[in-house]
Amino acid sequence: MKPVTRLFFVLLLIQTVSFAQVRLGITGGGQLVNQAYTFDGQPMSGKGILGYHGGFMLDAIVADNISFRPQLLYSVKGSKLPDLGIGQLLGDLGGLTGFGSLDASVKSIMTYIEMPLQLVYSLDAGPGWINLGAGPYVAYGLSGKTVSSLAGQNETTPIDFGSGEDQAKRLDYGLRVSVGYELPSGLVLTGFYSPGLSNLTHTADQKVKNTAFGLSLGFLFGGE
Repeated sequence: MKPVTRLFFVLLLIQTVSFAQVRLGITGGGQLVNQAYTFDGQPMSGKGILGYHGGFMLDAIVADNISFRPQLLYSVKGSKLPDLGIGQLLGDLGGLTGFGSLDASVKSIMTYIEMPLQLVYSLDAGPGWINLGAGPYVAYGLSGKTVSSLAGQNETTPIDFGSGEDQAKRLDYGLRVSVGYELPSGLVLTGFYSPGLSNLTHTADQKVKNTAFGLSLGFLFGGE
């Protein structure tokens, strides 16, 4: 993220907190994560894996029924890479039979510090409120690895971050939309969809983008 953009978000947060009624809270939950791939112009989709997220949130009322709700999360993303026929390829190369049924897979796992920045609109519903949220997210890669599995044997390889063609970009960004229900006590249950917009690779003919569907349970201190 450019320094000017970082400064804008910091100033926005400071100004919002200064003039708003603020509550702090905690949140966490599970997410079905995946990655969309493009190789040589051909789109592919990986298979979803289970990840998780957890951290802190802030709720600042900025207008009637509208609040600014940023979060600071530790988030695990990744996917099971598309089936490239590894078992069948081994059979073809070796002239052997039976390799097409080998259990062969490659899984990518990446961890991030993630900050969703959402505006939330609240509607009265029963004893609490329905929360409708939308906004961007930015994330910074902490670590990554690929886990290759062939016939029950696993091999783990670190994912390096940097500017080389064989390295991944640390910065990820995208959108986040959510719907949830909040009780007067401060308990919040939220479902969200988070499509990534950033290409995580430096290679011109390749694209990798994160996506996530998740469910989180949170608590905002200072409820009734």
